[in-house]
Amino acid sequence: MHMERAVTRRIAAGAAALALITGGGVLAGCGSSSDSASGGATTAADAAATTAAPNGIEDKTAAEILDAALAAANAATSVTVKGAVAQSGQEVKLDLQVGQEAAQGSITAQGAQIEIKVLAGKTYFKLSGESFAKIAGQDDSPAVAKAISALLGDKWLVAPDQQSAGQLGSLGQFGQKDELLKGILTPDGNATVKGTGEVNGQPVVLLESTNGTSTLAIATTGDPYPLQLKGGEGADGGQINFSDWNAPVNVTAPTDVLDIGQLADLGRASSG
Repeated sequence: MHMERAVTRRIAAGAAALALITGGGVLAGCGSSSDSASGGATTAADAAATTAAPNGIEDKTAAEILDAALAAANAATSVTVKGAVAQSGQEVKLDLQVGQEAAQGSITAQGAQIEIKVLAGKTYFKLSGESFAKIAGQDDSPAVAKAISALLGDKWLVAPDQQSAGQLGSLGQFGQKDELLKGILTPDGNATVKGTGEVNGQPVVLLESTNGTSTLAIATTGDPYPLQLKGGEGADGGQINFSDWNAPVNVTAPTDVLDIGQLADLGRASSG
């Protein structure tokens, strides 16, 4: 469960893909913070889980507990993933509601926030000119940020074809529940049972990675859903909470959309 490396590698690759796709012209030229383990609102589903019958997984081996948690997560229709992780002081924040066929929320990295929507097989992105300038390595030029803002306006971006979608896969996977959870929850090596505790008032069993870099909390009542993943202290750390399992994901497709190929053309034209 080495969330810091998995998540930060993926967001870095996605940011690089955005800069690459929009290359040419104007567009070319986690310390950790997180929600408290004991804080946050308790939803009706969370409240119901705290009164559900014990599921007995705390008596199983670490491998059996992890298998049960991954199976429950894969079988769920949706989940909200929220928190922050860091690697070597580079922080990534996630605030996503992710279902089987739809997703929405935001990703923040390198000080740039990207809104994301996934619906009907398409992945849409939205970000400010300032955020795009940071991702493209042009954040030291206010003129570039202003030009990008003029090109983007209030539009959403969508990959125009399968090739571009492939390049954006590193970000698009954040909107796919099973891919996202697989990347976050798959451990590096083995895990060991480190006792029990509570997350937002719900009893959990704790699994710790063998290198001690992360701890996964899994519900011991109701379905054995993952509820929280915490990293170590210092520059490589953070915390991600999982909540609202099986809640409806209501996503509306954007109407003001610009494909990324058009954006690159506009950037080249404006610099010519």
